[in-house]
Amino acid sequence: MKTLFLGSFGGRPGVSEAILAKTGEKLDVSVLFNLDDSQRLIPALAEAEIVVSHIWKKDFPEAPRLKLLQSVAAGTDLIDVPSLPRGVTVCNVAGHEQAIAEYVLMTMLAWSHRLLDIAVAFRGGVWSTGGGAGGGPTHGEILGKTIGVVGYGRIGREVAKRAVAFGCRVVAANRSPIDDRGDASDIYPLGELDRMLPLCDVVVIAAGLGPETSGLIDAHRLGLMKPTAFVINIGRAAIVDEEALYAALKDNKIGGAALDVWWQYPTPAEPNRHGSRLPFHELPNVILTPHCSSATDGARDRRFSTVAGNLDRYARGEGLTNIVMTT
Repeated sequence: MKTLFLGSFGGRPGVSEAILAKTGEKLDVSVLFNLDDSQRLIPALAEAEIVVSHIWKKDFPEAPRLKLLQSVAAGTDLIDVPSLPRGVTVCNVAGHEQAIAEYVLMTMLAWSHRLLDIAVAFRGGVWSTGGGAGGGPTHGEILGKTIGVVGYGRIGREVAKRAVAFGCRVVAANRSPIDDRGDASDIYPLGELDRMLPLCDVVVIAAGLGPETSGLIDAHRLGLMKPTAFVINIGRAAIVDEEALYAALKDNKIGGAALDVWWQYPTPAEPNRHGSRLPFHELPNVILTPHCSSATDGARDRRFSTVAGNLDRYARGEGLTNIVMTT
């Protein structure tokens, strides 16, 4: 059974080995990292019955035998569904929501407690800039803050669970109706996001990217936020207007941001380029991380176990899990 591990995630060194170590069925495996290597891509896709990748491009060569596209990520926005052959089952993975929720709480706490500024200043010999009880500076806390979650799926619910445990109030906005509010006190339709944003001390963007969410957080909605609001984006960069967010941060229209998803990513020609064409990295009120909020050992193990389980189920002719669609 021809199985192709493909692209910058599926074809990354070590990924196929880690997943195959969890499988029980025999698979005929090939690995291709570089999507531009057409000399290898054309014959690989011509033979593949299974492709493990979070990417499918409209200009990919024909894949007449393909039956399963198993993503190694949760989002499917990099899969060009219309160009997939008919009869292909697309599956994704979860298991990353716990790690991302911890990242959200970590950045909330680090920002409120001024952890990075205080630690760096003290390492340089500065005791106080605000008269704290022990001689150090004063800082904030998240107790009693209102956390607004945009996109109340698995990640949003894990964030809510943890935020409530810290004494926060959680409100959320979602594209589809929510029957079980979980730990959120109020759920707003996405169309009423403008009502929710002015209430929030922290805005967590945890939605998937789609027509309804592309550019959702624009200059108008940033203007509705408190001047002290802290924006955390662990969803997709394109949900937020790049120029509007940069301007809001640069002009201190909002308090700050933690950004883990970006408008541009490394390429073979620019392996270390910044995540935006704008100099977010020069702003003092931004925490920047390279799309790694889910990159914990635990999340990796949970994701790879899910992929391996589906490869075994497919090989045995059993029902698959985490089905997103069948073309």
